[in-house]
Amino acid sequence: AMQNVLLQMGLHVLSFNGLLIQHARSYILRCHGCFRTTSKMTRLFCPHCGNKTLKKVAVTVKDDGSFHLHFSQNPKVLNPRGLRHSLPAPQGGKHASNPHLTEDQRFPQQRLSRKARQKTNAFDPDYVAGVSPFAEHDIHSRAANLQIRDAALGAGRRRLNP
Repeated sequence: AMQNVLLQMGLHVLSFNGLLIQHARSYILRCHGCFRTTSKMTRLFCPHCGNKTLKKVAVTVKDDGSFHLHFSQNPKVLNPRGLRHSLPAPQGGKHASNPHLTEDQRFPQQRLSRKARQKTNAFDPDYVAGVSPFAEHDIHSRAANLQIRDAALGAGRRRLNP
């Protein structure tokens, strides 16, 4: 990132390990539905028209501050993939995998069921984590197959205050 900034400023770049970048490249997202641009690379949907038609385009900044967009000559960049067949019927339930169609679309929270959370109650006075050889391990439920763990117990994260 530092070499990229120095090259854009017009300075010569030296590296202590010998790895240098040759060209400073920057990208923006351009909607091929309404032809507007946005520099927020994390966006999936166009902020102006709301369609999922953003494509990554290389950009150079001219001396007067205007953008010069470098479009690809490859026709596969604007391919109609995913537009031929109709959308599948929406699935119901807690663990449905429906397509992301709009930016404000709501998705269910991927959480453990109440019954699964009662099995591992960390605040129970008789609870000792993983000591019992007869402990019940959930390997057959849908949440276990999708590897969904309970975030309230801090599963999968390092404890900050050991």
